[in-house]
Amino acid sequence: MSRIYLREGRNSSLDRYSGALASCQDLHVDWSHMLWTDDNGTAFIREHYPAIAPHYEHYAQSIQRANILRYALLDHFGGVYLDLDVSCLQPLDELRRLPFLTPGAYPAGVNNAFILARPHHPFLKHLLEEVPRRDMKWPMPYVENMLSTGCMYFTNRWMSYVRWLKDGSKSATSDEQVYVLADTDGNIDRHMLRGKVTTPLFAHGGASSWHGWDAAAIVLIGKHYCIFLALVGLGMGMSITIVWKLMRRNNNAERQSPFARSRGSHGSIEKLDDEEKLLFGKDG
Repeated sequence: MSRIYLREGRNSSLDRYSGALASCQDLHVDWSHMLWTDDNGTAFIREHYPAIAPHYEHYAQSIQRANILRYALLDHFGGVYLDLDVSCLQPLDELRRLPFLTPGAYPAGVNNAFILARPHHPFLKHLLEEVPRRDMKWPMPYVENMLSTGCMYFTNRWMSYVRWLKDGSKSATSDEQVYVLADTDGNIDRHMLRGKVTTPLFAHGGASSWHGWDAAAIVLIGKHYCIFLALVGLGMGMSITIVWKLMRRNNNAERQSPFARSRGSHGSIEKLDDEEKLLFGKDG
């Protein structure tokens, strides 16, 4: 069972997670329990995943490294990964018969706070091989993490892998399958590690220690999306009105400018001269 603690994160001590760590150790006394940090995590990636190492060390956020490290550890060793704020309520031994297992995510997708996997499961290879191409910078740290290493990236690769399993070009073996944690009737909702919640297997503290200002803004918009959409619509309407009024004002100013009037006067003089020539042409 692996846990990851990167010291450069905002949480300066493991003390707050001591209860969660002890709960899983007590229920799995015959398991190996490993805590991974900056030092041994970086050394592990350099040794076993050299193609990923430059990206891993270049990431601006600790959570990005924690995400990649959990995928690599499970690929190499297999076993179970749990976030530090996840407490165990039941033994997980029976679940080890499955080749790959993770909970669902709200409102869609899968969650990487708990992952159970056998070593070298093909989905983990599928997940890790895309890491270099997804190492992109985004203005918002929350979005950058989600798309490069986090749950959105995890979900996108999951869906791609499931499509490959179902495309019919080859028959997938039982060891290549992936599963979402659910009740016996297929209900996944009760097992979602969504915020601070208690599920049949876990108690999730919902620490979200890596969330910053942008995550708070996204959550706020999600809770009040109707108001947000109304404000966006109002802003767009006001912008269109202002632009339309400015265009009208510019058109009116152009028609009333001295240059425009002089052009009109010049045309009248030319017309008057032509009329005079017609009237007095015979006399010169």
